[in-house]
Amino acid sequence: MVPNGWSKLSLQDLVSINYGKSPKEIIDENGIYDIVGTGGITGSTNSYLHSGPSVIIGRKGTIDKPQFLEKPFWAIDTTFYCLPLDSKKLDMNWFYQLSQVIDWRKYNEASGVPSLSRGTIYSIKVPTPPIQEQQKIVKILTIWDKAIDTTERLIDNSKQHKKALMQQLLTGKKRLLDDEGKRFEGEWEEVILEDHLESFQNGYAFKASHYEETGIPIITMGNIGLDGKFNERLSKVNYWSYDKALERYEVNNGDLLIAMTDVTPDKNLIGRMTIVTTDKTFYLNQRVGLIKPKPTLDKHFLRCLSNDVCWRRYSLAVSASGVQANMSTKDIKNGTIKLPSFKEQQKIAAVLTNANKEIELLEQQLADLQQEKKALMQVLLTGKKRVRIDG
Repeated sequence: MVPNGWSKLSLQDLVSINYGKSPKEIIDENGIYDIVGTGGITGSTNSYLHSGPSVIIGRKGTIDKPQFLEKPFWAIDTTFYCLPLDSKKLDMNWFYQLSQVIDWRKYNEASGVPSLSRGTIYSIKVPTPPIQEQQKIVKILTIWDKAIDTTERLIDNSKQHKKALMQQLLTGKKRLLDDEGKRFEGEWEEVILEDHLESFQNGYAFKASHYEETGIPIITMGNIGLDGKFNERLSKVNYWSYDKALERYEVNNGDLLIAMTDVTPDKNLIGRMTIVTTDKTFYLNQRVGLIKPKPTLDKHFLRCLSNDVCWRRYSLAVSASGVQANMSTKDIKNGTIKLPSFKEQQKIAAVLTNANKEIELLEQQLADLQQEKKALMQVLLTGKKRVRIDG
């Protein structure tokens, strides 16, 4: 049912959809205009297809990430760029907001690389308010957009700050203060990791054919985050029935884990560590290692150290190349690290852990803002909730 005063219109009644063009002849790294593809800005040029405003929709490839451009641009040949048929009846920022709630994948016309046709897009019908109401809706949603943009910048800045801290603290270039307010001193000692481990345990080879719907969740590489965070909520979790014989493979809150296998394209997970941060009990899967440090090595410091450039290089160097990278128990134990005193390890880990917590808090704020905006869009862009027009 169309809200009072609104119209049910095809996109053909609202916009003209134009094909992007190849940028091969117009690329200029010193250009003043953006070249835009399905994934965003891909280069620069001194030529443009249109001065804007416009909404870019992917024609092939990424078809579900519309972009709003207000300045002159060049859209490449895997995109469409949409222009208003009548700017007095259509606010393109409103159209952009609308394009974010359209399920573009529903209109995919290819079995391989996702693809949209102009005819299909033209046929999509949408509830359309008068332009005054469009503009008021945009004004409201823009408040959330600005808050989201601000939070994203804060996250980026916090990550850069944390990266700088890691480079300084994990190499000893910057020394922290001890409990007496004095700067830590003394050379860091280069050691073999095995000499500072109580134990190292490999996981159990669970058979996929025996997975259960419920039971004890099985730890996988997916639980180990690239930032050292323990990822508890995964889209897919495998379970195993409790078995007393598997008690030695139980993983609990506070345990330190390491990724021994990596199938990601850039092999950026291999050798990374995480600490379990939930009271649940898990089973340790094969190719995930359980590390028990000696009292000379702080587990939180070691987790941070697994993200340091030196350990990253070592992990990549010893792991087999190819589709799957593998790190052996021997590789891990034979790895060399530089250690300060235990007290300094604890201080460094505390600073970097706090930096992580700040980022996690901002990321949660971002997720909340995005969810709030999504809920607003669902009611404002459908007319379920009407806005008051000024004047």
